[in-house]
Amino acid sequence: MASSSCGVALLLFPTPAGPWLKTASVRLLRDGGFRPSQVLLSGYSETVAPLIQRFYSAPIEGITSIRDGEVSYQDATTLPRGGELSHSSRPVMKRFKNYGPKERHGPSQKGHHHETKLPGSGRDGGSSRKGSHHGTKLPGRDGSFQKGSHIEKKLPDTPFKPFLFQIVLDASTSSLVPVLDAWVKAGNRVEREKVNMVLFHLRKQRMYNKALKFMEWIDRRKLLNFEERDYASHLDLIARNHGIEAAEKYIERVPEAFRSEVLYETLLVNCVCRDDAQKAEQVFNEIRELSLPLTISACNQMLLLYKRVSRNKVVEILTLMEKENIKPSLFTYKLMIDLKGRSNDTLGMESVLNMMKENGFEPDFGIQTMVAKFYISGDLAEKAEEVINAMEVYVKDNRHAIRSLLDLYAILGRPDDVERIWNLCTEPKLEDFLAAIKAWGKLGHIERAEETFDTLVKTTPKLTSKYFNAMLYVYAENELLDKGKKFIERMCLDGCPSGPLTWDAVVKLYVNSGELAKADSFLVNVTEDNPDRYPLFRSYIILLKAFAEKGDIHNAEKIFNRLKQTGYPARTLPYNLLLAAYANAQVTPYGFRERMKADKYSPSKIQIERLNRLDSL
Repeated sequence: MASSSCGVALLLFPTPAGPWLKTASVRLLRDGGFRPSQVLLSGYSETVAPLIQRFYSAPIEGITSIRDGEVSYQDATTLPRGGELSHSSRPVMKRFKNYGPKERHGPSQKGHHHETKLPGSGRDGGSSRKGSHHGTKLPGRDGSFQKGSHIEKKLPDTPFKPFLFQIVLDASTSSLVPVLDAWVKAGNRVEREKVNMVLFHLRKQRMYNKALKFMEWIDRRKLLNFEERDYASHLDLIARNHGIEAAEKYIERVPEAFRSEVLYETLLVNCVCRDDAQKAEQVFNEIRELSLPLTISACNQMLLLYKRVSRNKVVEILTLMEKENIKPSLFTYKLMIDLKGRSNDTLGMESVLNMMKENGFEPDFGIQTMVAKFYISGDLAEKAEEVINAMEVYVKDNRHAIRSLLDLYAILGRPDDVERIWNLCTEPKLEDFLAAIKAWGKLGHIERAEETFDTLVKTTPKLTSKYFNAMLYVYAENELLDKGKKFIERMCLDGCPSGPLTWDAVVKLYVNSGELAKADSFLVNVTEDNPDRYPLFRSYIILLKAFAEKGDIHNAEKIFNRLKQTGYPARTLPYNLLLAAYANAQVTPYGFRERMKADKYSPSKIQIERLNRLDSL
């Protein structure tokens, strides 16, 4: 590409590349069991993001989870349908409540309106009984206000009028429309700022089904004049809940004046999230056929897709970018660095870095961390040290450097350097504590992780479940089931809210401790008891992988089917793990190709080769 991207394709590719517990009692926990990643965030392209962000105040930038040199892009299909609730959402927060084993065949007990039951791992029935509720939140651990807690001023008594977002979050999905109609009939007005607040909270908590119902209510009642960003957001929610075909039909209802590249890029992002190459290519070509602007955002989405499902096609998009004089963005370079690093092409990765600098992009701490991890995984210790030393220069001035260095030194197994960097952080923020807890956990220094967490609690008593989950993951990663169960008790007693991230930590705790049946039962129960909030994609993958390694075809098939029933689309990783289960059991997977075809999934070359080998059995 002219000055900024000239020769990108040739340089990069010289030749085409061939629960949380919703019904668990503390007593049951003690008895040995309980019931049950910067890139773009899911659902938004670089063009769509700023538009939707202005309207919804929702976080558009995403998560890049880097582990062992691998960048994992957390997209719409990997995110839960419901999310963690924070302590800041106290009027609508659902807390842990302790219950005994869940009754399967008798009438269930009713709980308080604002509380949910926590599922356990037992499946053999038993009467349902209520446990005590420990949701009271004290000012501090010792009864007094700790540093970091808020001392509220006493306000004059005024009639309480709940916010619209509180009403929406408190209402069940089935009763949402009549509740909203009654709210309007009572004389309340729907204003854009109120809508912003509602959708912000629903998206933040991954409650996409309720968000769609709320959006449809606004549309049907003609309460707002929809603009470009509103149609794009509505389409995104339809795609998340009902799939691509439903989203395509919605486009036909959108006025032609609003059928812009923003709308089609939103559809493209959802296709990419589902690894649906055929549909993504169709939408990408449609953007060009309609003479809509072809943006770097759309090209990046195709690069992201091909990086996952068809790496030999990456060069086609890079060549198109050169032809159309579309300049790469920082995200483009991140994708290329990740692709080269995963391919163990160190020279190619360094070429991308040099090109990036020549075109005015300086690698941020995220990119530097990524590169250092690729060097570490490639046993290039000296080069990794060079990157780390370059980051050390900024350690006193930049908190991102501190967090990255804590992570890198933990991977390298250097506790003294972790301690040194942590001591340099004299006034740590919440994310600094989080990075330190994870670093000590990776090193296996459990006591130091616990000390850091306790310091965090004393500094900031009102923590969200995000920080509790980090400690729970430490126990899970180190296979400390007993400590994990005691920590779950603590979460229950503290009234800590739960959600898919917490459930994921519990599943990992069970699986890493060899308790696959309990992990399976836990997932079943949180799914049944949370119709609007499903477990994470990776929670199923952790369990599917464990069954596959054992050659347990029956349970692997069960998890695979449940993954699809939950709403996650057919993807490469689940199919690979299911095939691995058959391979480890030395059993031929009859009809597997037909299943893939029915799921509109195109097998990769590697999968076809594996199927051919299994057929010979």
